[in-house]
Amino acid sequence: MNDLDDTRLIGMLRRVVRDCGKLYKQCGTWMVRRFPTLLEGDGENFVELMDDLHRGLLIKVYVTVVRADNRWSAPEKKVAAAMIEHLWDQQLRGNELREAATELFQQADLLKWEALVAPFVRYEPLADSKSHVETIVMRLANLVAKCDGQLLDEESVALHTLQREIDMALYPADPQSVLAPLAPSEKKGNRATAKKSDTAKQSKTKQQKDGKVEQPEPVSEAEREQRLAAAMKELDELIGLDSVKDRVKSYTNFLRLQGQRRAAGLSTMPMSLHMSFVGNPGTGKTTVARIVGQILGALGTLNSGHVVETDRSGLVAEYAGQTAPKTNELCDSALNGILFIDEAYSLVDASGDDAYGREAVQCLLKRMEDDRESVAVILAGYSNEMKQLIRSNPGLSSRVNTTIEFDDYTPLQLGQIFEHLCVQNEYAIPSDARYRLLVGFHHLYQERDRHFGNGRLVRNVFEESVRCLADRLADAGQLTESLLTTLLAIDISFPDLDKEKLDALVSAEHVLRFKCESCAAMVRIQPESLGRRIKCGKCSQVQHVGWADISTA
Repeated sequence: MNDLDDTRLIGMLRRVVRDCGKLYKQCGTWMVRRFPTLLEGDGENFVELMDDLHRGLLIKVYVTVVRADNRWSAPEKKVAAAMIEHLWDQQLRGNELREAATELFQQADLLKWEALVAPFVRYEPLADSKSHVETIVMRLANLVAKCDGQLLDEESVALHTLQREIDMALYPADPQSVLAPLAPSEKKGNRATAKKSDTAKQSKTKQQKDGKVEQPEPVSEAEREQRLAAAMKELDELIGLDSVKDRVKSYTNFLRLQGQRRAAGLSTMPMSLHMSFVGNPGTGKTTVARIVGQILGALGTLNSGHVVETDRSGLVAEYAGQTAPKTNELCDSALNGILFIDEAYSLVDASGDDAYGREAVQCLLKRMEDDRESVAVILAGYSNEMKQLIRSNPGLSSRVNTTIEFDDYTPLQLGQIFEHLCVQNEYAIPSDARYRLLVGFHHLYQERDRHFGNGRLVRNVFEESVRCLADRLADAGQLTESLLTTLLAIDISFPDLDKEKLDALVSAEHVLRFKCESCAAMVRIQPESLGRRIKCGKCSQVQHVGWADISTA
């Protein structure tokens, strides 16, 4: 490896390890700030835990690949030195480097993939970052495997095996069985040691002590305004959902007006904070619920605004006499915030014979009334079932008077969501890959039923495409940054659409049109224009066209 290759390799390596540390730390801090009720113990311990986990992940990847050919080459030693400098801010050479590397190899035997990625599996708010973790792992693995300019058969096998193992760890058959068994160690240079650490159940909250709910510390008006602005910005940045955004903004304006009148000593209208979110899976209901929580907390309508997410299993017990205590406990955890119940229609069996479900609903109704000023309940699920549930129960219909409908994403919006994932994970998508994605999304959208995955579909397509890229890179020779960061058309893969069918669809003729941001005209373009700057044929405005509306010719 010459000096130029050396410099380029170390530069790419440092970027990957920095990205890993940044991802884990940011996710740890985000969980502490936004979802403290999901965590057990001091939030600072969780942030430190995430820092240790990222170090362990880097060690595990490096050692797994280096061990493949049973030798430690000079380029691999340089990679080890660069990683140790990142991990512990130590510049080691010679015997010191060898001793430190020996310790890393020993530590790697104690580390399990499931433990290193456990928070991203255990905590639903971190699920969107799974693909980022996988990207970092495979980029680092490829850099280590090919740092000496060649790829041995043993290393190629190791890359494919590693890809399967990290997939199994990130997408286990039973996510609830995954715990985060790594904890900080005081010994420098040996921080990533295996140690069991219990995680709280989602229904627990550290806000409760001695049966009382702690009140958050008061915040200034300036801080509230800052929080509200941040929440509204996050809402505006969501892709699509225009009608949802309008309803949430109108809801926010109403609550703000009520607060202003209350502060001025004027009368206010009685209001219910409870809502129903209706729509197909993957349309952003949970994300919007979290934003609504931030808005309610910023306005002071609720003291915290945290969100407790659950479904039937979190409310209904298996044995008689246990459902009411279980439901009350969950409601206690949501005090000062939002209780978000997904697939809420499943609480009551259509036959009417579900005694435990009815008990949960009755208990929930009482809490919705008794705690109407300190908790907001959001019922979510399919549109028809949710409307039927609310109409069938006078108690629900009188308390849930705000319904927000979430439409399916269009193919264009699905493409924008895919690009958002690419930006998060530092991938480029050329025109032919964009066109292949649009065609695939268009076909699935046209064939969709109530189980259409929307955003979840996009995430699955992205993750499958990244796996295809990883397989392609595992068999490639010399690496370049472009190879590591570009999803080609041959990488694009739909889990529910076989390659031959997609190839045939791409070969068929489609019409692409984009809406000019200047004159609002619908302008027809060719597939090769996707992702590029083009000139509007009507007003001559030059603009970037990432995606377009698509229809069959």
